[in-house]
Amino acid sequence: MNRQVRFPRTARLVLPAVLAAGALLLTACSGGDAGDKEPAQGPLTKYMNALFEGEEYTQETFDKQQLEVEELVAACMTKEGFEYIPNPSNGGMVMASEGESEGPEWGTEEFAKQYGYGIIDWPGSEDVEAQPDEDEYVDLNADYVNSLSESESAAYYEALHGPQPTEEEMLAQQEDENYEYNWEEAGCYGAANNKVQQESNSYQAASEDPQFADLFTAMNEVFSVVYDEENPHEDVAKLNRDWADCVAEAGLSEFTSPNQAQQALFDEYNELQSAGGDNEEYVEPSKADKKKFQEREVEVAVADLACKKKLSYDDKLEKLQFELEQKFVDEHKAELDAMIAQYGTAAKKD
Repeated sequence: MNRQVRFPRTARLVLPAVLAAGALLLTACSGGDAGDKEPAQGPLTKYMNALFEGEEYTQETFDKQQLEVEELVAACMTKEGFEYIPNPSNGGMVMASEGESEGPEWGTEEFAKQYGYGIIDWPGSEDVEAQPDEDEYVDLNADYVNSLSESESAAYYEALHGPQPTEEEMLAQQEDENYEYNWEEAGCYGAANNKVQQESNSYQAASEDPQFADLFTAMNEVFSVVYDEENPHEDVAKLNRDWADCVAEAGLSEFTSPNQAQQALFDEYNELQSAGGDNEEYVEPSKADKKKFQEREVEVAVADLACKKKLSYDDKLEKLQFELEQKFVDEHKAELDAMIAQYGTAAKKD
């Protein structure tokens, strides 16, 4: 399982719809009983894997796709009346997998005791953090943009990335849980990313096909009833109450579920990196603040994992999810078969 994908700060890349498939393919990766066993796959996950089998997500693959994006962007910008030099380094990324670094395995007790949830530090983090400094980003279009007037420059960036939202619109988007990115409003980059992803990514192509829109909507509901924090399945709600009672005994009464606990820690660290407000620039926390936060992170992660194991939390959650997946497959088998026949990796080879 890939741990992290890191994008350079200068790049504005679109996260493709395939990332939404993480709930399908990687659910078991976050389990508290991680170890040497392979993550289990539910009936629906096995179906959806046909959209990914044979596809390689390597650095070489990403580089090739980004070059295609840049060339499309250049053609688009020319049509808009601007010059643009394709810049493949816009899409540089580093992928670090668990097998590339020594250290305890994610999700284990040893990992929790040393790294907590892996928010500040994790095995191999030093290598990943060092990467951006090794290859300094160079904007090949900087001289051209600097030669433009203020109004021309604004038009250039609007053509490149689409109209920029106002502060009010950005705040509304952040607060709207149902907000969805629209590539049609993201200029040449949006159109280029969408085209390349459609051609290379079976999952995204299927998910954006109107013929299967209702199928994907129903599919999302299968997982939302298990992982929805506000309206969880009754079995999950009871399991979370038992878990909350367990961690409360360890002095952590402020948490209501494992997901909420982990998210709360991420939110705390984000606040620690703020200079005093939501719109403030990033500030590197002091060593003392980092140390204090990680001590709390470890405390919460260890208690979280201990209570999950005590309650067989992950096993019960997995059992419920697989039951719901099987029910969905039984009810939608004809539609799933039609989707796989059209977009499955085997179909792409024909």
